[in-house]
Amino acid sequence: MPDSDPAPDQVKAALPALAKHFDLLVIDTPPAAADWLSNVMAAADLVLIPVRPSPHDLRAVGATLRAAREAGSDFAFLLSQTPRARVTDEAARTLAQYGKLAPVNSAMRVIYAETAATGQGVTEASDPKAAEEARDLWAYVKGLLDG
Repeated sequence: MPDSDPAPDQVKAALPALAKHFDLLVIDTPPAAADWLSNVMAAADLVLIPVRPSPHDLRAVGATLRAAREAGSDFAFLLSQTPRARVTDEAARTLAQYGKLAPVNSAMRVIYAETAATGQGVTEASDPKAAEEARDLWAYVKGLLDG
């Protein structure tokens, strides 16, 4: 692991050194589209944009979408914390108009809070549906990365 996180404007310069040690680098950013976000996205092979199916999140994701487009990044949306409700289907239709949408939703499940507390991954926990979602999402992301 690196001794410290690179500053956002240094991410691209840090990648060659990190690539010697890692096959996959995940950069988790805050949800706000700060000025530096385009620089980080430009360094990425894929930007995965999680969005909750709510009117507030759908309005807020516009800034992140603009940043991804300005960076020229390949991106896809992921519906997260989804309930089984019409709002989820409506959010999916809306997002699909603006880019790729993961074919699997990350449902709202207690197991995510529980695994955060225990340090487990969801595939290690006792919720087979959550584990299946995680595996299906990884298969989708890996397919995008592999081309």
